[in-house]
Amino acid sequence: MDELEFALENIDGASFEDFAMAFLRADGYDVHESGGSGADGGWDARLEIGSNEGIVHASTQGRWKRKLRADAEKVKSLEETRGKDYDLLVFVTNQDIQGAQELAMEDEIEEEYGWRLKIIHRKNILGELRQNEPDLAEEFLDIDLQRDHDHLAKIEDLRDERLTKIESRSGYAEDLADGPTVVFHIIPNGIFSKHKVRSADDIPTPSVFFDLVSGHPETRGKYKITYGQDGTLDEQSGYGVLRNDGLYESVTTSAIMPGGRDDLWIRGGVASSGVGIDPSVVITANRTLNNLSEMGFSGTAFASLTFLDAKDVKLETEQARRGLPRGGMHMLDTDFYTTELYPVQIGSDENIENLEPLLSEVWRQFGHENGTPNIEDGKWDSSSVRVRQEMLLEEGDL
Repeated sequence: MDELEFALENIDGASFEDFAMAFLRADGYDVHESGGSGADGGWDARLEIGSNEGIVHASTQGRWKRKLRADAEKVKSLEETRGKDYDLLVFVTNQDIQGAQELAMEDEIEEEYGWRLKIIHRKNILGELRQNEPDLAEEFLDIDLQRDHDHLAKIEDLRDERLTKIESRSGYAEDLADGPTVVFHIIPNGIFSKHKVRSADDIPTPSVFFDLVSGHPETRGKYKITYGQDGTLDEQSGYGVLRNDGLYESVTTSAIMPGGRDDLWIRGGVASSGVGIDPSVVITANRTLNNLSEMGFSGTAFASLTFLDAKDVKLETEQARRGLPRGGMHMLDTDFYTTELYPVQIGSDENIENLEPLLSEVWRQFGHENGTPNIEDGKWDSSSVRVRQEMLLEEGDL
């Protein structure tokens, strides 16, 4: 959890009321305060956007469904008192709401009252503050996102420097095999702090992306490195490295496989012949984030995936395995593709929801508009992965 997330989660009810009003105005709503604060810190206001008119409620209550239903009853009474029909109910909350919960509540409110319900919840708020409204974060949450933006730019520069090294097959990648390459980075938010593990012996064993069984690491001056299982002494198929400053980098060339017509493929999910991008990212991220926690890091880290020299690589899906067309729409179609940096939580066992946007970006680049099919409502929604009696990933995991 980074500073912005912590501030939003712990804001008091009265301050959240003021914040929510400003947030809605910044989003284009015409807001007219029409009620005072209640015992729960909620507030009522009338709002307009375009030709629609409605009522807004805001709340920091954890039991948000109960609060929303109670607020809906208040709006119904207001309609009866004023003899007016509203079009819209807006509910602003700092709670985390899953997509299925949001859709179910929208249907419930429309069926019961005839209004369109718009829920603005934690994820919506965080995204808007980071992308478009950093001034609101500073005014109401005392968080300087410009400073955070500059810090994130430094992390992005570090990742890009590492990618240049990998492309040129230098540094850790000196003995890496040529050919299409997939790179997975996890970089802790505190990488530029003075916190470092003093001895490389105290660094946990880094996982190798796409290798489910950890190999034997080699300890160097300020890092540990593990090599992929499919390589030789002279040519490595991949590696995973974990530095004393927390940078994790794993590279694989063996994940991309030749097909029957001289084409190249990478798996997307779990197949009888092995695991693909999605399960590999989840398993590797969980291991690495736990390693970072052991090293004394906490809070947020940033994850990204990069494809190098992989223009003609296609994504193998369940549809493709059933013999449906494997056409160009599944090709990566660029020799260099790197995702955005996505926040994940160090030491948490529930990062699948955080990894979904990263994986969905990759699937969309391969032509699948709906993103990854393997994560639904923040849970793993595909086959389980077990190795040597150890359950690495199970359907329903968070």
